[in-house]
Amino acid sequence: MKGLREKQAQLHKESIVTLQVRKGEGEFMLVSLIDTDTQDQKLQEILEEAQKPVFYHDDMLGTFELVKGLDLFETTIQWSNQECLLYFNLEEDEKVNDSLRTARQLMEEQTTWNSSIKSFAANQLIELAKDWQAQDDSAEKQEELTLDQFMSRISLESLHAYPDGEFEVYCHDGDLFWGHVIIVTGNINGTFQVAHIAG
Repeated sequence: MKGLREKQAQLHKESIVTLQVRKGEGEFMLVSLIDTDTQDQKLQEILEEAQKPVFYHDDMLGTFELVKGLDLFETTIQWSNQECLLYFNLEEDEKVNDSLRTARQLMEEQTTWNSSIKSFAANQLIELAKDWQAQDDSAEKQEELTLDQFMSRISLESLHAYPDGEFEVYCHDGDLFWGHVIIVTGNINGTFQVAHIAG
């Protein structure tokens, strides 16, 4: 294990290396690390091409950039007068178009969706938030949290659009849960699946 960590420390992201390997059944076993700075023109051209940014443009939503390590397209949008990240997965064109339909509908009706998402989160999580409030020894005694107060404290950080109208929203918790993120999943048909905290 120690030897593996030493080898990993010698490798650099997006570099060309020479390895000695032994072929196994459906896998390769590293025998030795020969060179961490191999010079090869053809491989260098392939590496440079792979490093170029990839964009996807949508007339309504703007230009997305591919986050290669996650296979997600990302852009910044305005949601309820605040910046918010919008994502969709790198998939075949048909599913991309379906995800973008989901995103467009959310954007076109964002005032309604913003209220619905926050209301669902508040109704699902207010009792948990009250429990957390009661356990906060550092805070002065506060009035009991209301649904309206809960909704006014949370704000959208990112929105992930999926095919078939599915979406997932990450919200800043407004310190209701001491900095944990609130995740809400739903569908543009008006149904919500779950609201929970994470992180």
